[in-house]
Amino acid sequence: MVRTCLLIVIDSLRYDIAKKFTECYKCRCFADTTEPSLATILSGLPPWEHGIVCTGQKGAEKLVEKLKDRLIPSFYKSSLIASPAVLFHPYFTYSYAENRMKRIAEIAVKHKKVDFMLLHPMEVHDLYYNNLDLTEVLRYYRGYKQIPSWVRSWKPRSGLKRPYQELFDKGDAGLLKALYKNVAKKVLEDVKKLAEMLKGWRVIVTADHGESMLFFHHDGVPDDVYQVPLITNFEIERKDEYNHLDVYNMSLR
Repeated sequence: MVRTCLLIVIDSLRYDIAKKFTECYKCRCFADTTEPSLATILSGLPPWEHGIVCTGQKGAEKLVEKLKDRLIPSFYKSSLIASPAVLFHPYFTYSYAENRMKRIAEIAVKHKKVDFMLLHPMEVHDLYYNNLDLTEVLRYYRGYKQIPSWVRSWKPRSGLKRPYQELFDKGDAGLLKALYKNVAKKVLEDVKKLAEMLKGWRVIVTADHGESMLFFHHDGVPDDVYQVPLITNFEIERKDEYNHLDVYNMSLR
């Protein structure tokens, strides 16, 4: 195992969008919400084995406790997590609930003496970025495209509103797609900058799940959100498609 590993899980980032902005491999997740996917990435077990099948699942804390001996942090001397998924925080040496890339990068640099980091930026999930330049967003705007009424009436399995519900309610799919692409580009740019700041670290970038460009959600959508990117700063065995179990194994080398 190498001494240092930086694992970045960009929430809701689709493979087909990521590859427009950076070189990446196709990777498959096993769940359409965050906590099951993070449990798989950290334990090397699919949801039907670790038992966490949805975010906010009752009793999930006990299931994670049973996995503690195989969680990635247990194989490193010290570790850091910066993620709103607090379910996993007790198993890291240092933990923060931060979810914005700028603050996450500051925390990572502050703790660069640890051996393993899991960082979990949420900008793509929220379609939000500090100081967003609307001129840049318009570069990806291809005109007004109405969200169908049957899509607008669809309810996610969780029953939760979208983080950008007000924008969704305006009904312009074209604007939402433009925002998604622009935010994804900016997050990937900042991830690259952080990786350059942590020279010598083994870097792995993926996503917990994708986002539907029809329903603009991921939780229980009748649409594929299971293809996510995989980016590394080291050579890996060539495959047509990787999955989150591969991410676990790469993180332990």
